[in-house]
Amino acid sequence: MNDSAKRKEPEPEEPKAAAEAKKEDAAVTDAATSSDAKRQKTETKADAAVIKKQVEYYLSDENLRYDKFFHDKISESGEGWLELSLVMSCNKMKALKLSIEDVVASLDGSKIEISADKKSVRRPGKASLPKLEARPQHQKKSSLHAHDGGVMAVLKGIPEEQSWVQVKEKLKAAMPEKTGLWFVSEVNDKNQCFVCTAPFEGDIVFFEEVKLDVGGATVRAEICLGELLQVGLKLLPRHIREKREKESRKRQKDRNRPIVVGSQKFINVGALRGRIKEILNSRSDGENLKPDGSDFKLVKGLLEHHPKGEAKRNGMVGIKVDKSTQGENRCFFMVKEDGTAEDFSAKKCLDVLELNPPYEKKAEKAEAPAEKKEAEKAGAPAEKKETEKAEAPAEKKETEQPAKTEAEKPAEKAA
Repeated sequence: MNDSAKRKEPEPEEPKAAAEAKKEDAAVTDAATSSDAKRQKTETKADAAVIKKQVEYYLSDENLRYDKFFHDKISESGEGWLELSLVMSCNKMKALKLSIEDVVASLDGSKIEISADKKSVRRPGKASLPKLEARPQHQKKSSLHAHDGGVMAVLKGIPEEQSWVQVKEKLKAAMPEKTGLWFVSEVNDKNQCFVCTAPFEGDIVFFEEVKLDVGGATVRAEICLGELLQVGLKLLPRHIREKREKESRKRQKDRNRPIVVGSQKFINVGALRGRIKEILNSRSDGENLKPDGSDFKLVKGLLEHHPKGEAKRNGMVGIKVDKSTQGENRCFFMVKEDGTAEDFSAKKCLDVLELNPPYEKKAEKAEAPAEKKEAEKAGAPAEKKETEKAEAPAEKKETEQPAKTEAEKPAEKAA
């Protein structure tokens, strides 16, 4: 067989018109698929109730107390209006992929006022704005136990003529009795003074609320975190650092005890975090937890540790797992009596719980009978000896008495 025979004959080429028609059909199919995908993506919008809740939050006292940008914009308008374009610029609103028309439609039935041109919103009744405050700093998990070995704080705004001696005297007087004040630094050029104390009950709260009258000025403390904490730690003498580290290890060991939440026992907070994560991952979107199930009782018990748990639980009849309204994450929702659902952060609950864990109390009760038995064992020989001693003289006297009687008989005969 020669080479020419081995070669395959070329397949007949399709007509150019037919090939071009096929290409056009494929392009049309791809375009249709792409447009369907885009349509599905854009059609997946947030529920009107979710949008309404978010806008109402932006105009609430809770937000405007800390939101300087919105606070200033509303104040500048003179009539209390906030442009919807500014609301739409928020990241959470961007994630919802909404138009201004969607937002206006979602506010139907809300107490929020809408301008005639439907481009601005206002608080109900043109309510006055709350006083602007500094937003509280939430502790990161890495800094949650940064002060287990003793609080490191900085006192700011100390008058020029005052030294660390006056600061120490005032702080010592304000602290609880029998509490160790380990270190007080010199007042630096920023009128700051770093202090370190031995750990005591409620030490973090104490420094967050304490106000000292130093040289006629009100001096407040700030808990050291991040770079400020590193600056403070470098000022500590070596023996104070070592003492602080020792106390920190001791607290961590004490904290690693079983806890009880929703009648369920966990070896520590870490195990509880893992279980909550498992519950979230094992449920499909929109799935309700069974009210008589252990998972429902656990999540309900965890909700009690939410900063606003009592208010949030009001009217709750169920709990479900669903996609968060603020992103692709999944979270727990409280189902209310009227059928509405409100999300809550399990992380907030766990963080609060970790600061004050609900340790198991059964271990303490179990020790009582053991102590009682030991006391009974220790007391039994002593009681036995005492009864033996008490009985011994009595028996001796009884035995001596007949002997004396026998001895007196001859005398009586002789008489």
